[in-house]
Amino acid sequence: MTGGAWTDLADVRLQRAALLARIAWDRVPDPLAGLRIDDHDVDRLLAELPGTGGDACPELDSLNRLLSPMVEEAEQAFAAALDCPTRFAVLARRMRLTPLDAQVLAVLCAVEMDPRRQRLVAYLNDDVSQRRVTPFVLDQLFGATAGAAAAVGPGSRLEQAALLRTDAATGPWASTPITLAPAVAWWLAGVDAPEPHLHPGTARIERLAEGHCDLAVVAGPDRVRRLEAAGRALRPPTCLTSPVPTTVQEWDALVRTATLEGAGVILECDGELDMVGRNRIQMADHLSWALTSPHDLPLSSLPRRHWVAVVPAPAAATDAEWRTAFKGAGRRTRHPLTAEQLELAAGAARAAGGDVAAGVRRLAAGRIDQLASRIRPSRSWDDLVLPPDRLTQVHEVALRYRHRGVVYDAWDFKAVPSAGVLALFSGPSGTGKTMAAEIVAGAVGVDLYKVDLSQLVSKYIGETEKNLAEIFDAAEASNVVLLFDEADALLGKRSEVSDAHDRYANIEVAYLLQRIERHNGVVVMSSNLPKNIDAAFARRIHVFVDFPMPALAERRRIWERSLPSAAPTVDLDLGFLAERFELSGGSIRNVALSAAFFAAEAGTPITMATLLLGLQRELDKLGRLVPLDAFGRYADLLCTPAPTVGSPALNGAA
Repeated sequence: MTGGAWTDLADVRLQRAALLARIAWDRVPDPLAGLRIDDHDVDRLLAELPGTGGDACPELDSLNRLLSPMVEEAEQAFAAALDCPTRFAVLARRMRLTPLDAQVLAVLCAVEMDPRRQRLVAYLNDDVSQRRVTPFVLDQLFGATAGAAAAVGPGSRLEQAALLRTDAATGPWASTPITLAPAVAWWLAGVDAPEPHLHPGTARIERLAEGHCDLAVVAGPDRVRRLEAAGRALRPPTCLTSPVPTTVQEWDALVRTATLEGAGVILECDGELDMVGRNRIQMADHLSWALTSPHDLPLSSLPRRHWVAVVPAPAAATDAEWRTAFKGAGRRTRHPLTAEQLELAAGAARAAGGDVAAGVRRLAAGRIDQLASRIRPSRSWDDLVLPPDRLTQVHEVALRYRHRGVVYDAWDFKAVPSAGVLALFSGPSGTGKTMAAEIVAGAVGVDLYKVDLSQLVSKYIGETEKNLAEIFDAAEASNVVLLFDEADALLGKRSEVSDAHDRYANIEVAYLLQRIERHNGVVVMSSNLPKNIDAAFARRIHVFVDFPMPALAERRRIWERSLPSAAPTVDLDLGFLAERFELSGGSIRNVALSAAFFAAEAGTPITMATLLLGLQRELDKLGRLVPLDAFGRYADLLCTPAPTVGSPALNGAA
């Protein structure tokens, strides 16, 4: 394979070294060369050792004078070719190699790519099995005083860029084989083969603007914005993004790939950069690097190089990004996503046939699902029966979410401490608190996640805070509404500290208050005992809604809505039921559902008999003893024996 001036230089140096060695060693071709040492070899070796004062050879001096002009001419052509756009020249310039380093690399590459040169190297090594360049061969090629071996030694440019590997453990230093990374030979041959040891998370991005940094440090909550800022800051036209490598092979592959491609490297750090990472960045100073992290990296973990702090743009997705992601569809104000969330939601929306709302809901799948119960909103505002003033207050939760982009961004109100929405729904059980949270989630186009406090609270110190952190981190990354049911169990008033349990209970409450303050999403707390909630939490509430027991007119509407239009009914007196029995909406729905099952078993429509039977079951469950005369003119329907499964008694009752 021809390569140009760099292979010509290698050939000339190999030619001179081989011819000089043949004269100096007086070597006769031997098929067992390197496999045995006879008396002739001993005499020759003793004459060659510098310390023995071997006799000078006039033939060597004469041959060297004859060949030196050829070498000088090849060196000049090689130096001129380093300014050309060939791949080898580009690589040498990227690495800022010295003339000697570049010549050594040329020899290594030329030998690697031609078996004929490898046989000459074996001849120079005096070992048919050693076909790779060694420090001993480099001395023969460049002269012992040139220091060519240092070009491949520890800390050298070639070693820092992971283009080669030396393994002194295989034998004496002078015989150490210098192995060129296969990717270098493939790249010089015009094949851009992927590195097998690259971290699986490695990707390429195009530079967004001309940069000026060789080491940028970017911290911000949104990954897309961090990558954009890093891409604008670095010099190279393309960048490799990668999690921090965890093995030597991954580090070598990353540095080598960036070197060959002339790319910058953007490392995505989840935590503090370790000593190995700092050293690799410091050694590979021919590359441009960026360190990105959701939080500021400790100064002690940064490489000892000049670095520039780069501030990413605000995380919120712009109108232009919305139009690009959804081809003009969607409403930015309805779904205030970050740039990272928008990128993920756009892919999910395409998979769902262009449904923007489905794409936004899909953000939560697989993360918060493991920590809370998902409720897919299926009910609307018509299903929520409340006094008009309370219904308006519930609407306020949704409007705060929808319009926070206008208020905080366009109108420049300060989102202190966050742009989140915190609501407290209080009232007796069954008055619609969970339903209201579901309807709010549906109104803003996201899913509702109900947090199970039994899974959240732990008796072990620090575990509750850890579980809370996972919940809020997942919610912020997923854009959902969080519902903490029976929140007074977690947000009870802080007490005086009398023992360790009190102290850690107070710490849990304080931690939850801080996380709620920093949370940018919607959090709904429901409670049957709002007076037990800590005063510091009450101060942070944006919308407080008291859900009362429904009045007569509201009970009548709930009875009507509890019986779907598809359900068969006969002679129902819902006004009588609403007037006589003060029940919550949840209890009324339970009665209607029980009546439907009784009617289905009996094979009849839903009648007053089945409704009264369901009502009796619900009252028993609530522990309320109601005299028979409370059922008025329908009391006779309750005198029929209760039906059993498979019994036709309900037909008679009807």
